[in-house]
Amino acid sequence: MALTADEVAARARNAVITADDHYYLPEGKLLDWPDHPDYNERLFSPISDMLAEYPHLADDLGYAWAADRSAYRTFMDVVFQRHLLELLADVDPSHPGLIDANPVAARMAINRDFVSYAQPGRDLDFIFIGRGFMDVLKYFTEMTLDIIDLAPASNGQRSWWGPANLEDICRSHSQGVAKAIITFFNRSTKVWEEEFPSGGSPISDRLRAGPGLMPYTYDAVESFIVGHELAHLLNRHDVRDTTPIKEVNADWAAISLQTARHGTQNRLFGSAEPAAIALILGGPGFYLLGSIFYHIAAFREWVYSKPIDPHLETIIQLNVRKILYREFIAHLHGSSTLHYVDQCGQAISRIMELCYASLYGISQGRNAKAAGRLIPFIDEDPFECMWDADRATGDLLPCELPRCYDPANAQWSAPASIEEAIRDAIVEILDEYLGDSTDGGGASRSGQ
Repeated sequence: MALTADEVAARARNAVITADDHYYLPEGKLLDWPDHPDYNERLFSPISDMLAEYPHLADDLGYAWAADRSAYRTFMDVVFQRHLLELLADVDPSHPGLIDANPVAARMAINRDFVSYAQPGRDLDFIFIGRGFMDVLKYFTEMTLDIIDLAPASNGQRSWWGPANLEDICRSHSQGVAKAIITFFNRSTKVWEEEFPSGGSPISDRLRAGPGLMPYTYDAVESFIVGHELAHLLNRHDVRDTTPIKEVNADWAAISLQTARHGTQNRLFGSAEPAAIALILGGPGFYLLGSIFYHIAAFREWVYSKPIDPHLETIIQLNVRKILYREFIAHLHGSSTLHYVDQCGQAISRIMELCYASLYGISQGRNAKAAGRLIPFIDEDPFECMWDADRATGDLLPCELPRCYDPANAQWSAPASIEEAIRDAIVEILDEYLGDSTDGGGASRSGQ
């Protein structure tokens, strides 16, 4: 018997008990429904259109409730559910993964976790995406838009993704770039410390006003993470026993689901541009976002003399998955597609590299002041580490993790906050990283 919207909502309330849910705290309400007269229509019309165009979604797969607001708690639940239905709509209903499959409700877990996970149920499965993950995505996007906005458009035109030359922006507007990076680091650290933000505004308006690729990039990462968790459920993975190979397999299945999403969007909207961008950017965007987050987490732990090896292992796993994702894209769509993957990936990577340089530079500066050693907190870029892959057993094990310099041996006290550590160092690091230049109105960046 098909589930009603009220039954879906009740099962979701029970399921989130396992997710350290904070929805009923005042801060959790930050994700309540926006107060816009036409917001419901904008949220639900794509879902209603899909159910009408693809009747098997309701008749055979059990999604008749998906267009009913009473099935959801927050607007982000509806966004994730739309992604899920777009991924499934054009898949052949006789596909083995859909035979006897439960309907899946994609939901926001109102917690500070940078995670997503699948949760099978008796007659309804769930995908939960931690609010921490979505917050870091939002903070990174806001940082990128803040940096882009420092450089006025030339003749009213901007590149499709953003700055054509990031170093030029850094040289001319180093104080603004430093402020944007500090804000991103501080907000991401709050995620790691499991603190809710004091406030914030929706990012949708800024995305629509930004360079053309920015909203597609945001959409791509959202869609990829939903597709990845959906793949775990469709492949009947034992989600209590995760392995790197299962994660890679789910990544590859998410690519296939994005390919199916092309058909959905062409049929409904006459264009599959968002799906095409999601295929190219979804996985790499997620891996890069995860990598910088765990770099920030590792830096925080290092400052407070705590072990960082678990973070390094996660960073390296993300890099391995990025490499394999690229190979699978080439296998499915030909090597020419890699040109677009690389072009888009380089655009995101430029911003990421500036964040990495700032973190490494800050730690170099602290080590130099404390022990006279101009060295970063990690002795080599984890991305350069070699890995052994034993795919027969499903293990991906590092030959050797990067060595961490122990701050306990240095002659400095831990700062009162990470914000203090970053604030005291980052402008000087940008100066050293980029060399002598001027800021905006022509004053030197050192303030002279």
